[in-house]
Amino acid sequence: MNKSWMTPSEIVERLSRLISAGFSFPVKVRGTVILDTQRRYYRLTDGKAAITLLNVGNSLEQLVGVEVEINGVPDATPFYTEDNTTFYPGLRVNSFKVLNEEEDREFQEEREFQRMLAEVNARLREKNQYVFWQTFSRLLKEEKHLRVGLIYGNSAQVPQDFIVGYEGAAGEYADRIEFVRFESSLADGELAKTIEEAANSGVHALFLLRGGGSPEDLARVGGFESAMTIIRVNIPFYVAIGHSFDRMVSLLEKVADGIFATPTKAGQELGTLVYLLSHFENLEDKTRNAEIELRLKEQQLEQQHKELRSLREQLQLKEQQLKEYLTLKEELLSLKEQLNLKEQQLQEYLTLKEQLKQQPPEPPKAIPTWVWVLLGALGLIILLLLLLK
Repeated sequence: MNKSWMTPSEIVERLSRLISAGFSFPVKVRGTVILDTQRRYYRLTDGKAAITLLNVGNSLEQLVGVEVEINGVPDATPFYTEDNTTFYPGLRVNSFKVLNEEEDREFQEEREFQRMLAEVNARLREKNQYVFWQTFSRLLKEEKHLRVGLIYGNSAQVPQDFIVGYEGAAGEYADRIEFVRFESSLADGELAKTIEEAANSGVHALFLLRGGGSPEDLARVGGFESAMTIIRVNIPFYVAIGHSFDRMVSLLEKVADGIFATPTKAGQELGTLVYLLSHFENLEDKTRNAEIELRLKEQQLEQQHKELRSLREQLQLKEQQLKEYLTLKEELLSLKEQLNLKEQQLQEYLTLKEQLKQQPPEPPKAIPTWVWVLLGALGLIILLLLLLK
């Protein structure tokens, strides 16, 4: 069963369909691009009225304030509030072009540059990153001497500026880097070939050198082809192109591993790095040698300590032997004294004996009478015993 009534929202929706159906025909509209900064809507105005440009995203960002011609289809966008509904006229954009030739050319160049920049950004993910100080620190630790390529314009003096700056900063260590020169037109195609040739020459890194100049001259230094070559050869690549911020120069700066204000500054920075790293290496060598000498001294001291301990042990043994010797000596002295005493007594005995030999013998003493009486009695008793047997 169909209902016999409608809601306000249904009426607005039906009107929106009717308006869109009535605006389905294509149109060509001219006006100036403006931006609603609050809502981030791009609009097209003729100074009296403005319509919203639909389905354009940020593609018109570079065209704000520029007069354009747009091919599209009219549309109406309802805007709902609780109190009211408003229809805003709009234009669905199919294509557009800039009416002013100069602005159109700049816009096309900008679009082409953005396309190239997007491709470069995509390819950059394949390239190794060679941070200046880290890369040369590693290379100088791995190699005693390096070969560095200098790419510069025909008949330019910038390589000499670079080398003078380098030698002044590197000082006594300047001979650690040999510079290989590559003279070239800095136009995109030839520069790409020179970069390829230099990268295949066996150098460890490359510097692109260009002095200051007008923006127009600097705009002709390299471009998309040379930028893609830098990515492809995948070698440490550094840029010193004056003070320019030109777009095409910036494209090379986008792919470079390091950017320097001038060639002289680049040389000074490289020289400073070489000097500091070499100086620290010398200090490390001296410290290492000192540590080796210290270890040798320690070994010698340890050996001397062992010898001293051995000598101390020998000394203690000698002292023990000396004590035993002194004890034995004392015993010998005591024995000698005793011997001397015995010899003295013997000598006295011999002297006395000699004296006795020299004296006349004494006459025997008379036997007392009582002895004779005793002997006679004894003999008489023996005789009586014999007779009794």
